[in-house]
Amino acid sequence: MRAPAVRRAEPDDADALGTVHVTAWRAAYPGLMPQAYLDGLDAGHRAERWRETLSVPPRDTRTVRLVAEIDGEVVGFAVAGPAGGDEAADVGEVYTLNVAPEAWGSGAGRALLAAAQEHLAAQGFAEAVVWVHPGNARSRSFYEQQGWGADGGTRRDEVFDVEIDEVRYRRTLPPPEAYGTS
Repeated sequence: MRAPAVRRAEPDDADALGTVHVTAWRAAYPGLMPQAYLDGLDAGHRAERWRETLSVPPRDTRTVRLVAEIDGEVVGFAVAGPAGGDEAADVGEVYTLNVAPEAWGSGAGRALLAAAQEHLAAQGFAEAVVWVHPGNARSRSFYEQQGWGADGGTRRDEVFDVEIDEVRYRRTLPPPEAYGTS
């Protein structure tokens, strides 16, 4: 298996993104989200939502939609841009990052997160946040290993029609020149 490659998402990725989305959530959230909801997730429906999303530019030009591929197959995705809520103007956010369970441990998540952080830094953001389900130990450990830390922020949010609790993770972003690609 080759190392993951990260690139911008395209409308033709929609079917793969729908599948990754559903398989990742079904593997990551049993016991954390209602099982009936997880069982009812439909890859075709998610793919259609991705197709609609990817067919138009993001509302904010500082937002990026990324996919990770291994051997030409899409195995993960991330979306990042300006932080919402009461965050300062120089704070970006990783809105979502999901990797297909069969690609867990492949480096795809690390590659997506690094690319999202690099993008946010290049857009002038000094810090970034990401919201994580408090019971998702795998995700929390992943972010902590990548230099993120829980900052005490919590919220109750609606994610695809389900209300969940979330904790906020934060990190300072290295300046764009630290990535060696700017």
